[in-house]
Amino acid sequence: MKKVLNEWCINAPWGEIALISWGDPKGSPILLVHGRQDSSAGFIPLLELLPDNYYYVALDLPGHGKSDPFPIGIMLQRFHYVAAISMVVDHLGWDKFMYLAHSMASELGLFYNAIYPNRVRKFILLDPGLSLVRLMKYLYNNFTDFYKKYDEYYTNYDDYVKDTRVYSKRKAIDAVKRARGLTEEQAELILSRNLQEIGPDQYRLSWDKRLKVLMTWYEPEDYYLELFSRNCPPLFIVSAAESLNYFDPKVSERMDGFFEKLRAKVDSFQLVTVPGGHDVHITHPFRISKEICEFLETNYDHDYKSKL
Repeated sequence: MKKVLNEWCINAPWGEIALISWGDPKGSPILLVHGRQDSSAGFIPLLELLPDNYYYVALDLPGHGKSDPFPIGIMLQRFHYVAAISMVVDHLGWDKFMYLAHSMASELGLFYNAIYPNRVRKFILLDPGLSLVRLMKYLYNNFTDFYKKYDEYYTNYDDYVKDTRVYSKRKAIDAVKRARGLTEEQAELILSRNLQEIGPDQYRLSWDKRLKVLMTWYEPEDYYLELFSRNCPPLFIVSAAESLNYFDPKVSERMDGFFEKLRAKVDSFQLVTVPGGHDVHITHPFRISKEICEFLETNYDHDYKSKL
């Protein structure tokens, strides 16, 4: 297993954000950001196959892994997590860095780039479609459907802000295996940063229960196309073939169309489709590692500077 260089926490207004690093501190920096109800541990299988000459730093987003949750109160929005990423980058003192993300963290990185243009040198987005599709306005036929999540949250407020569930380690592992289609070893890895021991074989999950009803804003596809393509650095997307299967086929087609439009607006754009599900970087990292390594090693600086 790739040796962990360091683990530490930084202070945020609401608590601590946990960080972990691997690789060469003198190497080009890469920020690793996980998706919803995950943690930085999810990158470990892929990291085993990536070069050692980069400096990899991962954070646990608030309410995930070893990071404190956002304060209790109003309903959380996905966009809130961009603030945590900004705080981490400022703490690290990085002017330029590469960004490797899974799922929801893909949209967070794209939003970050829109706010802080020209700081991200390269994007590597692992199966972002399942996250980006939730941004698109066409998912809701009327505003009543849009409001249902707010109604769900405030009607069941106590259930979402108080989590009294207790698990044995066996029960927690089995739950993750079922929910995500992972092996025993993979489930244990995911839980390695998400289980809080409170007694003999008694654990709580560190995932913020409010993650089940995260909100976003919904805008037309063209809005996001313009926002995400503006000042976009070289972009590499991994699409998992089985990821969108449970949506209406038209949704999958719409995301394919969105990526093709993005390709036309981004100078350096690559998309590979691989067999597997949403967690392919955990279950079958070898299916994507070679292309990622090639993307990391390719110098796009001339093309990108020309565009700017």
